Amino acid sequence: MATKKGIIITAVILAVIAGASSLVWFLPQNHGSSFVVSDYKSELDSVKERHSLIIADTESNLKGLSDKTLSPDNFTSQAQISSSQITSLISELVESNPPVEWKQSYGAYFEGLKKYNDYLTEIISLANKIKSGSSSSDISDEMSKIDSLKQESDSLVSKSNQTRP
Repeated sequence: MATKKGIIITAVILAVIAGASSLVWFLPQNHGSSFVVSDYKSELDSVKERHSLIIADTESNLKGLSDKTLSPDNFTSQAQISSSQITSLISELVESNPPVEWKQSYGAYFEGLKKYNDYLTEIISLANKIKSGSSSSDISDEMSKIDSLKQESDSLVSKSNQTRP
């Protein structure tokens, strides 16, 4: 037979468990990942190296598209993957929160990556125009736009290198 004391203790234990469980639901959770950067030069060098690999892959794929050894659909999927990787690099630069002496260099590289992402968007558009059989003048216009975006990206990356502390 249950005693009053046993019932009260059980009720208190259940109330504490229910209260603690509810508290877990109501407390804000920090689901964002963060990392601490202590060597900003190495961090920027790492981003720069990965960006270079993406550039080399994209140029190879663009050559394959112009040689017709890579289909526009395959090219588009590769360019979308590259765009996703560039977006990841942009996020990495933003989350690193550089000190004042590195802000200008990081900011210029950030802008260079954004321009490179615009470049990727335009080469996807080029692939779609090639796929749909657009006129050579449309393709030529697209190529000049692409070249301009690539030059802007390269210029911003150079500015980042020049403003390093």
